[in-house]
Amino acid sequence: MENFLLISVLGILLLYFFSTASIYKSLYKKVNEEKNIIQEDMARLESIIDRYEKQVKISANTLKNSQGNLEVARNDLQELRIENINLKNRVDELEKRNEELYAQVNVMV
Repeated sequence: MENFLLISVLGILLLYFFSTASIYKSLYKKVNEEKNIIQEDMARLESIIDRYEKQVKISANTLKNSQGNLEVARNDLQELRIENINLKNRVDELEKRNEELYAQVNVMV
């Protein structure tokens, strides 16, 4: 009787062990599947982040170049405006001188 009781307790424990072992194996497989899915998503998201970081760097460099070009254009424009003002003043002076010369010629005639 004691052997039967001992064998039945051991049998129940073995059944419990095997049933929990299969449950743990299935849970382990599911956890690994979820882990792999998450790792794939992380790799995909990291690649997207890297791509956007590269795009931002390229855009920043483009903006810097554009800013430099705009500064050069602004400086050139300012120089041309100053030169235009100087030329207008020179034209005014030459017109006045021309009028003076015509007046002198008219006085001589």
